[in-house]
Amino acid sequence: MKKKSHKFESEVHLGLLAIILVLLVLNAGSNYVSYHARVAEHDRVEGRLNDAALIISRRLESFGRPQLTKEQQLKLRREQSLSRLVYLPVTPALSRPSVDSAWLSTLKPLQSGLGDVVQYLDGAEFRRIVRGDKDEYLLLYPMPGRVGHGLLVVARRAPLLAYLDTAGRTMVAVGIVAALLVLAVYVMLSRFVLSPFRRIRQEALQAGRVVDDGADEVEAMVADYRRIIEELKAQEAQLRRLNQETQQRADSIQQFNEHLLSSIDSGIITVDQRGIVKSINAAALDILDVSSEEYQGKHYWELLGSNVHLVDAVSRVLDCGKNQAYRETEFSRPAKSVLALGVTISVIHDRMGQPLGASLLINNLTELAALRRQLEAKGRLAALGEMAGGLAHQVRNSLGAIAGYGNLVKKKLSNLSLPVEHATALVQETREAESLIERFLYFARPLNFQPDRLDVVDLIKELLAGFRVRADCASITFVDKTKGVVAVDSDGLLLKQALTNLIENGVNAHHSGCGTVTVECRETNDEVQIEISDTGCGLDSETTANMFTPFFSTRPSGSGLGLPLVKKIIDLHGGRLSHRSEPGIGTTFTIGLARRLPELGSASTSGVGTTVLGS
Repeated sequence: MKKKSHKFESEVHLGLLAIILVLLVLNAGSNYVSYHARVAEHDRVEGRLNDAALIISRRLESFGRPQLTKEQQLKLRREQSLSRLVYLPVTPALSRPSVDSAWLSTLKPLQSGLGDVVQYLDGAEFRRIVRGDKDEYLLLYPMPGRVGHGLLVVARRAPLLAYLDTAGRTMVAVGIVAALLVLAVYVMLSRFVLSPFRRIRQEALQAGRVVDDGADEVEAMVADYRRIIEELKAQEAQLRRLNQETQQRADSIQQFNEHLLSSIDSGIITVDQRGIVKSINAAALDILDVSSEEYQGKHYWELLGSNVHLVDAVSRVLDCGKNQAYRETEFSRPAKSVLALGVTISVIHDRMGQPLGASLLINNLTELAALRRQLEAKGRLAALGEMAGGLAHQVRNSLGAIAGYGNLVKKKLSNLSLPVEHATALVQETREAESLIERFLYFARPLNFQPDRLDVVDLIKELLAGFRVRADCASITFVDKTKGVVAVDSDGLLLKQALTNLIENGVNAHHSGCGTVTVECRETNDEVQIEISDTGCGLDSETTANMFTPFFSTRPSGSGLGLPLVKKIIDLHGGRLSHRSEPGIGTTFTIGLARRLPELGSASTSGVGTTVLGS
C-alpha cells in the first residue's frame, strides 16, 4: 500500500505561517516607524519649550522682580506660541531631578491661581515635557540663579505628538490582539482549507470515482477534477455538435414552414391561448388588407373586429378547445370593401395534447361568390327564358288570331262605311306586341357563334355610314377615330349587332336630337378595345345598377333588351364590357376582345365573359 502524501497540507501550513510572519514583520515595522517619529517629535517639542522657558527666565531677570503681570504673561505667550505660562514663586529642591509630593503641598495656598497645572506636576522631571490635557504638553523649568528664585511652567499644544503618543499605545494593544487573532485564524484556516477537500474526496469515493490513495486529498481531487474537465469538454463538444445539427434541422424546418406559409394562397393566422396574434402569412395580409407590423402581437379581435361572428368563433375555440367546422362569412376590410371568406378554425396542441392556441385558415371566396351569383342568375334567367319562350309562342299565336280578326273587322267596317280608326289602332298595337315578342325570342334563344378573322375598322366604318344616312340621325355628328387594319377573331354578325345597339343607345341619349357619337378602336398587346362615346344625358346610379336587366329601359318606346343582348354577345366572345358615365356629360362603353380565340372556327353556344361596371 502506498504511503499517503501530505504535500498540500504542508504547503498550506507553510503558506499560512508565511502570511503570519509577514503580518508580524509589517506590524513591527509600523511600530518602529511610529516610535521613531514620536521620539523625533517629542525632542522637537521639548526643545522648543526649553528655549521658550530660557527666554522667559531671562526676561524675568531683566524685569528685576520675580513676578509677571497678566499683560506680560499674555505678551510672552503670544511671542513664544504658548498655550499656558505659569510662574511658581516656590522652587523645589534642585538636588532632585523630579518634583515630589511634599513640595506640591506647599503650593496649596496658590492652587486657586494655578488651575489644573498642579495635577500634572507630580513626578515631573525638570526640563522634561509631560503631557497635560488632550494635546497640551507642559515643561517645568527651574529659574537659574540663587535658590528660591522660582519655577516656570510653560505649555504648548502639539497635536502631532499627542496623536503619535496615543497611536503608539493603541498600536501596541492592537498588535497584541492581532497576534492572538492571527493565531486563531491560522488554526481555523488550516482546518477550513483542508476540510472541503477531504469531504469532496469522501463524496467522490461514495460516487464511485477512482481516487488515487497514494496522493493527498487535494492532489487526488485536482487529478479527478482534471479528468472531469476533460470528460465535460468531450461532452460539451458532442452537445455542441448535436445542438448544431438540431439547430440546422430546426432552421430547415422553420424555413420550409415559412416558405410554405408564404407560398400558399390561403391565409393562415395563428393566435396563442391569450388570443395574441403570433403570425400572419402573406396571403392573410393580402386578403385582410393589413400589415404585419400593425397587428403582430395584438389581440385577435383587433384584427377580426369587423366580423362579430368570426370573433365569437375564435373565442369559442380557445375556450372549449374544439375545432370550428368550415363556414363562410363576410368580412369588411379597412378600405370598406366587403369580402366573402371561407374560414376553418383549428386548435393547436403540443406533444402532450395541451392546447397552445388556434389557427385560422382563410380563403377569399369573393370571386367564387360572384360566380355563384352569376350562375344562379343565369340559371334563373334560363328557366325564365324557357318558360317565357313557351309563353311567348302562345301569346304570338293569340296575337296572330287577334290581328286576323282585327283585319276582318276593319274590312267589314270599311264595307259598311263606318269609322275604322279603332280597328286600325288595334291591328297596329298587335303588330308592335308581336315585334316585341320576336325580339324577346331572339334574345332568349341560344346564339349561333361562328367566329372568323375580320377587320374591326371596316365593320365600324360600314355601321357609321349606315347611321349617317338615317333621317333620325341628321342632327347627330358621328366621329370615326379608327384607322388602319385591326384584325380580330369574332363573329361578324353578332359583333355588328352589338355595336349597332351601342351606337343606337348613343343616338337615343341625346334628347335634344343634337350631339356627337364617337367610335374609336385601339390595340394593346393581347386585346382590341372598341370605345363608343356620346355627349348625351349620361346615366344615373339606378340606371347603372339595372342597365343589363332584361326589359329595363329608361325610354317609353324601348324594349330593354338592347344592352342585355350586347352583354350576351360580348360574353360569348369571351370579352369584357365596361362603361363610365357622368350625368349631363355623356357615356362611354368599352368592349375588350381577345386578338386571338383559343379555338378559331369552333361553334359554341356558351362563353365565359367578364362584365366590369365603371362609374
